[in-house]
Amino acid sequence: MDFKQLSYFVATVQEGNISKAAIKLNISQPPLSTKLKELENELGVTLFERGSRKIELTQAGHMLYARATSILELIDISKKELADYTSGKIGTLRIGIISSIGSTLINDWLTHFHQIYPDILFNVFEGNTYEQLDKLRSNLIELAIVRTPFSADDLECTLLMKEQVYAVGHDKYFEGLHNSYVSLSQICDKPLILYRRWQKFVKNFCMEEGLNPYIFCMNDDARTTASMANSGLGIGIIPESTLPLLSAPHMVQKAISDHGFNSNICLLRNPNSYHSTVVNLFYEFLEDYIK
Repeated sequence: MDFKQLSYFVATVQEGNISKAAIKLNISQPPLSTKLKELENELGVTLFERGSRKIELTQAGHMLYARATSILELIDISKKELADYTSGKIGTLRIGIISSIGSTLINDWLTHFHQIYPDILFNVFEGNTYEQLDKLRSNLIELAIVRTPFSADDLECTLLMKEQVYAVGHDKYFEGLHNSYVSLSQICDKPLILYRRWQKFVKNFCMEEGLNPYIFCMNDDARTTASMANSGLGIGIIPESTLPLLSAPHMVQKAISDHGFNSNICLLRNPNSYHSTVVNLFYEFLEDYIK
């Protein structure tokens, strides 16, 4: 199995049939069909269910496609890094960022870094914390800015900032609650919208209080939580840096006062990977910037 075979395979999957893939690859259809069959024979599996108009991936095909796209992306990254090195450019930073950090915060960091190092380019990968951990371990990204809680003892972690967690929603959900802060015990009977990763904390806290929380919706994105809270569907549980996502009138935001319910933003890198000059510069910049 070589680079060309993987390229042919990925192109065929993305185009949906062999004819279109052959056009994209600028080769005739018979050689492409032969190469794909050779790949199946080499691996000893069937990758495609071939139809008259469109091909469908088998389970083995789906597995290979996930790996092949990562491999091809790593090859492209390596080519770009070597091209930057030989041309004298400083390079490109591949960084993973979670949506719940908030665009204002990350833009502030990148803007100040760009002012110091104007020749450094950025390749930003967005996703949730667990997706960024996987990318970092696979070397698809060089740094990740993520949010606790997560388990990553194998990665180097620097705490960037601690954040208060807020309960947000239409004022109808906070009737009789006049303080600027609130306990989970005061709102757990209301429809709660929260991160999947916070489900355990909320349930354990309520269990200790002898309460049964009404978890209306769990999700993996702060934007989803804020959007549903804006729509009046319930009380969203979000970190402080995502409060600017709130836009609806009559919205209330109250800090959650319960001990231990906070969220930390962390910068991660893989200690077992090669760290380019760009990575080290950005890592040191953020460490100094947040002091």
